[in-house]
Amino acid sequence: MKKSIILTSVLFSIPLVCYAFAGMFDRYLELMDVLNAVLKTIFVTQLFVYLLIVVKWGKLSKRIRMKLLFLAKGLCKNQWINLFAAWLLSSFVLTPYVDVFCVSLWILGIIPLFLFGVIYWIIVFKKEQRKRWLSGLKAIYFYIITSIGQIMGFSIYYIAYILKWYVPSNEYCGIMWDFLGYKSYIGNEGGYILLEGMLELAICMALPYLVLVVINAVRFILSSAR
Repeated sequence: MKKSIILTSVLFSIPLVCYAFAGMFDRYLELMDVLNAVLKTIFVTQLFVYLLIVVKWGKLSKRIRMKLLFLAKGLCKNQWINLFAAWLLSSFVLTPYVDVFCVSLWILGIIPLFLFGVIYWIIVFKKEQRKRWLSGLKAIYFYIITSIGQIMGFSIYYIAYILKWYVPSNEYCGIMWDFLGYKSYIGNEGGYILLEGMLELAICMALPYLVLVVINAVRFILSSAR
């Protein structure tokens, strides 16, 4: 009798638990819609800006290209400024992709996040690799261009949010909304969540640079004391 009561309670509780988690999962799907919309907008604007600047369209693109190269060279002259620029630009450009990819995997996202952290630490501490991928002239120049495109991407997304252009891919009433002449919008919380994730990842990405700066400072003090 007791076993049947326990079994019945379990069977009745399963639908309740599923119903409770269904709302959470729907909210997660809506969040992924927003994050993917922001990331796609960023990628398209980054590609557009890169092609607009790098490809020789005319004198205007040449002037912009030369100014950005001059800025990149200026960021590479001083060692400390170069490290700061490498961290700031690379974290700004890479964190949206890392954050959205890891969030899309849910709990399993901790695995690629850990691997990315290990690889980033290794690149920072290997001088040749750091210069090639993070702090060299070509790397800084590339990050400057993609940062401009990324800022434009965020701006376009929030303008589209204000004008209510975005429609969630899992919006069941989308056809009816279009028929009535309205646009249902995803909301702006996903953009804030992405920015928050970018900030958290950027702080984590600053740690190897801080360790590297401390090591170089200690070496400089010891060498000057001799």
